[in-house]
Amino acid sequence: MNDSGLNRPAGTKKELRSRLLAARDALPQQLRESASAEACRHAAEWIASQDFKCVMAFVSFRTELDTASLLRRCWAEGRTVLLPKVRKQDGSMSVYRFQSWDELIPGAFGILEPNPDQAEPAADIVPQAVFVPGAGFDRYGGRMGYGGGYYDRYRAAFAAQHKVIPLWIGLGFSSQLISNIPMEPHDTVLDGLITEQGLIWTQSQVKGESE
Repeated sequence: MNDSGLNRPAGTKKELRSRLLAARDALPQQLRESASAEACRHAAEWIASQDFKCVMAFVSFRTELDTASLLRRCWAEGRTVLLPKVRKQDGSMSVYRFQSWDELIPGAFGILEPNPDQAEPAADIVPQAVFVPGAGFDRYGGRMGYGGGYYDRYRAAFAAQHKVIPLWIGLGFSSQLISNIPMEPHDTVLDGLITEQGLIWTQSQVKGESE
């Protein structure tokens, strides 16, 4: 767990988010690359151990953990990969099947997202796990997002449509793990977190821990 000043009380969620993002931005590039590769390896091995046929992930942006190797391995193993596309005008997300890097274009925030003119819509496909990015995480399932609430709204809409919730797994660096993330009632609680150190089941799930 990160024992730096990130665990000091923050005046607001916005202040804590700024601290967390600044700390992530300060990670050396070589460390980010090696940690990304290790985290993706752990994620891919876990997916294989569960024999998941379909997962939802994300394309990394700025200094987020690089998911490229995980996406490629899922393809190589014949798994269906879904990616989200943000609808800034109404705060929602739509989901598409990801089959080629050529299907991606810069989206509302400059993040590479599926091009709806090329990618296959996947609203009716239920993934077995959803991997989400974040500014920070804790061992209780807390996740500090980027303030837009897109994943929280998507999860609520997904549950209403499908009556089932996949496992929600954070994907980030071990340095992003802090003692406590302030949570509000509408915030999604994660089932687990995967970093370069391995898989951590959150205490909210009481499923044990493997690191």
